[in-house]
Amino acid sequence: MLNDLELEEIERQYFDLILLHLKQDLKSLINGLNSRIKIISDWYNNFIKTARKGYKASDLDVGAERIFHHFFAPILRFPNSSPIGSDLMFELPDAFLHIEIKTALLDNPADYKGKINIGINQTSYRVNNIFKPNLPQYYQISSKVKKPCLTYVIQIIHEHAKPNIKSLKLVCIPNGQLYSHYGKSIFKSGKGGYAKGKDFRYHYSMEPYFKLLSERYRKKIFRVELIYLAKGIDKKDITNLSEVPVHFQF
Repeated sequence: MLNDLELEEIERQYFDLILLHLKQDLKSLINGLNSRIKIISDWYNNFIKTARKGYKASDLDVGAERIFHHFFAPILRFPNSSPIGSDLMFELPDAFLHIEIKTALLDNPADYKGKINIGINQTSYRVNNIFKPNLPQYYQISSKVKKPCLTYVIQIIHEHAKPNIKSLKLVCIPNGQLYSHYGKSIFKSGKGGYAKGKDFRYHYSMEPYFKLLSERYRKKIFRVELIYLAKGIDKKDITNLSEVPVHFQF
């Protein structure tokens, strides 16, 4: 079992790895996410029929998962077939990675500005008796080997049924072992409310740094970064943060 600082170090290590690859092939990723528009006349009317009345759903929700599965398969290599986990789950030599792909429409900031809704199968962060996640803090490989559970979110903010990706965001959710450092400040009721306990809103803007690493190295080391932000959009409008790193803007 890792101590808390070691755990943050490995969280950051894989955050940087994911970030590196996303930055290296950003334009191909955006082209992939926009590929649905080429055949929009073949799916749009049927898609609209599936949405509840008066609600405009993200038309990237399912398709984005396909794009990122293809993207990460040759990089992380070893997917895991566990029925409980995020959209993408990989086993690495020293950790298990969960990567949740989330989409949000630009005109619905409640889904992305400073927070992300996290399901019970997408985190190991337990909050007293209010929220009990389904992911463990460590996976028991053998009687002597445990690997930490690391959880990340890639969120795409876009315009409905248009080739307009407005933001691509990478976020690292703290492992549940770190509750004593992050506490309830990052936890807000999910879409289902406290009573159901099936999700929660991770308010990354309340504590946007790797706390222990930032204290250790005396600099701000962010748990959230914008890989891409469209020109004309303020990063604060996406993250509620004025200092969050932005890697590409065009």
